[in-house]
Amino acid sequence: MSSAPTTNTDRSSLPVEEGVGPDRPIAAAHPAHHRKTSHAPPRPRDVLWGYFLLTYAVLLLNTRGFLKHLDDAGIALTVYSVAVQVVYTLLYLSPVLVLVIAIHRVLHSRIVRQKVGIRKDNIHRIIYASAIVGCTLLQCLIVADKMVFGIFGFHLNGFVWNLVWTRGGIESMGGGSGTTLFVVLICAAFFLVQTGLLVLAWKVGVIRNALLRVSRRRPIIVGVCFLLIAGLYAQLGYGISTFQRFGPTLAVANAFPGFVPTTFARIAKSLGYKVERTPTMSVEQDVFSLRYPLHKIRREPSAKPPNIVWLVSESLRADMLDPDIMPVTWELSERSSRFERHYSGGNGTRMGMFSMFYGLYGPYWFPFLAERRGPVLIDTMIDLDYEMDLFTSAMFSYPEFDKTLFSRIPSEQLHEGGMKPAWRQDQRHIDSILRFIDQRDESRPFMTFMFFESPHANYSFSKNAIIQRPFAEDLNYMSMNLDRDISLIKNRYINSCRQVDISIGRVLEYLREHELLESTIVIITGDHGEEFMEKGRWGHNSEFTEEQTLVPLVLWVPGKQPRVVTRMTSHLDIPATILPLLGVLNPAEDHSLGFDLFGPEVREFTVISAWNHVAYVDNDFKATFPTSSFTMFQQTVTTRDDVRLTDSDSFYETRQQNIVEVMRGLKTFRK
Repeated sequence: MSSAPTTNTDRSSLPVEEGVGPDRPIAAAHPAHHRKTSHAPPRPRDVLWGYFLLTYAVLLLNTRGFLKHLDDAGIALTVYSVAVQVVYTLLYLSPVLVLVIAIHRVLHSRIVRQKVGIRKDNIHRIIYASAIVGCTLLQCLIVADKMVFGIFGFHLNGFVWNLVWTRGGIESMGGGSGTTLFVVLICAAFFLVQTGLLVLAWKVGVIRNALLRVSRRRPIIVGVCFLLIAGLYAQLGYGISTFQRFGPTLAVANAFPGFVPTTFARIAKSLGYKVERTPTMSVEQDVFSLRYPLHKIRREPSAKPPNIVWLVSESLRADMLDPDIMPVTWELSERSSRFERHYSGGNGTRMGMFSMFYGLYGPYWFPFLAERRGPVLIDTMIDLDYEMDLFTSAMFSYPEFDKTLFSRIPSEQLHEGGMKPAWRQDQRHIDSILRFIDQRDESRPFMTFMFFESPHANYSFSKNAIIQRPFAEDLNYMSMNLDRDISLIKNRYINSCRQVDISIGRVLEYLREHELLESTIVIITGDHGEEFMEKGRWGHNSEFTEEQTLVPLVLWVPGKQPRVVTRMTSHLDIPATILPLLGVLNPAEDHSLGFDLFGPEVREFTVISAWNHVAYVDNDFKATFPTSSFTMFQQTVTTRDDVRLTDSDSFYETRQQNIVEVMRGLKTFRK
């Protein structure tokens, strides 16, 4: 590329020229000069100014593609989408602009010019080339993101990034040599376009003069004011729509990668409004329309539905199902199906419980919450006229299970906790459960659910549950020393698990005495595990270690032979297992991402979710992927037992198809 002619007025600083103060726009300082530039050699600074204006215009055409999947909801949404587009398109362009300015300043610095000795015309070539390459890469990234968003429903993230840069990754996503050629052609086309824009800004006098007129003080002020208003409108609109739960506006924000959410919960509360907490894992996946189930649920009309007793314990890790710690539950597991390598769908209560009732990956939590959509499993029980009473010693409103899992169950059938210590509340709820079963309408099947809180820190138990000494008398977070106290804390936790076993024993004894076990499904599990510094953490919700994610699963189904299952299973499989027992004829893939635990399918891998990450787990590897573009590079690969791998190439090269399957699973139930 030939360089632009230079004049004596050209200076080494991109934003400042000789005779122009740093606070005075150059264009405004020389209006007469701008009227004559068609006959004068263009200054590099003017060429770059015009080039980025033209690039911004082309980039607006490119980013318009983010909105093609959205429904037309009228002029208000159109205005909002324009505001978001013009602001975020400029934000996407700004890193390239900053980079070019930095290169310009470095190359024009006196030290660099003295030591390197680069000629001024070569400096201009380097700056122009940097601008072209940077803008070309940006345009290609936008196109790639649009393609990924159209196929998988999310923006570029850790999944996609690794597949693209791993040998064979593009092929695993369904592409081939044709896809690679298409990508190369797209990049080449944008390179030519960006080069052409530079030529227009440099060589074509009419266009150059028009661009210079835009660079005057008044157009700049108008443009800045417009962008500020648009930016304010974009963020205010999102915050108000979040408060009002207006989906179309949130969907516009969802369509643009990197959108920064704004909420006004504190302001609204201070003004006396009742604000419903709306969590956001990643704005990129926060709001979208659901397609759930994929097909209408069909049932066998002659099937007699069994009763269901569903018992879930907070923080119950897999190794607590031990004959010395939980003898009653262990005894039932010897006569039931016991799953010894069973993963929760999350390392926290929200995702663990969501996967347990929906059979879906954790990121689906957010749209289900937005639409107040309950699981097919509960819908089926309601359709079958189950009599239901549900209990938790925590709260149904946080996490928002009253708006998701149990959104169709009347509030008078949802009984929460409150009494301290937690074991007393657990005990009181067991009293209520037994009373409910005793007073039930025997012409209807019944379903009762209990969430035990005792094994949640600070690990609550009665004197009758003490089996491990010494134990921490209390948890004082200010004075405790984990290196010194962790074994005492774990002993306290073990006692709390024994407390849960005592409560479970009361329920099982009642079912036996009243001859209900032969007509009742009993499910016993944990929402997630609990770590005691085995891998460097205490508690849960922090990592995807085995201690935080493996839970026991005991499944008593009348008529099923006892068995011990050592292969990998997941909370994702529970709905797919229970629904056929209720007479549902649909295949599991119509409503979940799980498998029937009594069927022939063998799970090769599972997915565990946290707030903004998901973990892929198979028999050899465990890989953590962020679900947000902001954290796309925050990935780790370990062995299944959580030993960090220094070389993760073998994982990415051998597990590409599985990763793609996970990505498709994240899109399956989205419109």
